[in-house]
Amino acid sequence: MVDTATDDPTTRAGTRFVFLDTETTGLDFARHQLTEVAWIVRFEDGREETRCFVPEHTLDGADETALELTHYHERIAPKPRSPASEWLVQFLDDAQRAVLVGAVPDFDSRHLEMAAARIQRTPTWDHHLLDVETFALPLISDAPEAPRSLAKTCRALGIPHDKDQAHGALYDAQQAMRVFDRVHELLAAVRASGGPLPPPVPRNGNSNGNGHPAQPEPGQGSTDSTT
Repeated sequence: MVDTATDDPTTRAGTRFVFLDTETTGLDFARHQLTEVAWIVRFEDGREETRCFVPEHTLDGADETALELTHYHERIAPKPRSPASEWLVQFLDDAQRAVLVGAVPDFDSRHLEMAAARIQRTPTWDHHLLDVETFALPLISDAPEAPRSLAKTCRALGIPHDKDQAHGALYDAQQAMRVFDRVHELLAAVRASGGPLPPPVPRNGNSNGNGHPAQPEPGQGSTDSTT
C-alpha cells in the first residue's frame, strides 16, 4: 500500500473528521443490518454538523442480544426510517476525503461500504481509520495492552460516561469525539508545559487521567458492564 499522507506543515491541508457510530441487528456483516447511524462532521474550517438516522431495515435474522444492548424496541423502533438515498448519500458527501473516527470504526466503515455498494456508490473517505480506544491508550496505560472499551477509556480520561445512553449511535459518536479532543488537549498541555504525561490509570480502575475519581454528570451512571 502506498501511504499518501504528508508530514510537511507547509503542504498539509485542513483535515475533515467524521466522528461516527452505527448500531446493527448483530455482528454478522452478511446477515445483519444497520438500525441506527449517527455522525458529527467537523469540517476543515472547524464547523460541526450532527446527523442521526434510522436506516430502512428489517429484523430478519436479528440477534436478540444486539437488540437488547441497543434498547432497540424502546428507543430505535419507534423512530421514522430513512432510505439510503437520503441518509447514505448525506454520509458519503460529509465523509469525502475525511478521516473516520470512532470506537472500532472498521466495524462501522465495513457496514457503510457494503451499504454504499448496494446503491452503486464508492466511498471516498481516507483509508486511515482512527480508533479512539487505541488512540488514547498511551495516555492511560503504562505498558502495552489491548485497547479498553469506550466506557473505560472515557472514565480513564475523566470523561463522564452514561451507561444508560451507551450503545446509542449518537451518544457513542459524541463520546468518541470527546475522547479524541481530550487526548489532543492533554498532549497540548504537555507540550506547552514540558511536563510529564499524566499518571497511568489501572485497567480496572474508575479514575481519570489525573489519578482522581471521575465524577459522573448529574443523572449519569458512573459504571457499566462493558469491558
